Amino acid sequence: MHYNKIKDVLFKRGGLNHAIVMAMHTTESFKYLKDEAVYLENARTLLRDELLSCYAFLDRYDLFEIYLDDRDGIL
Repeated sequence: MHYNKIKDVLFKRGGLNHAIVMAMHTTESFKYLKDEAVYLENARTLLRDELLSCYAFLDRYDLFEIYLDDRDGIL
């Protein structure tokens, strides 16, 4: 939702000053949540890459099939 749209809705509820403050706060909250989502997506990508590296290591030393057979992680 855009700043002006939020401001218009809130202006109808409680005056210009209140509307501007609430619209700014809502917009900042949205930006924070969007930034947090990007951060979590990057963290997920890094974790996936690290997991793929571990699988490649296990495969290189012929331990991957043993790992798949015994999910307790004991090699």
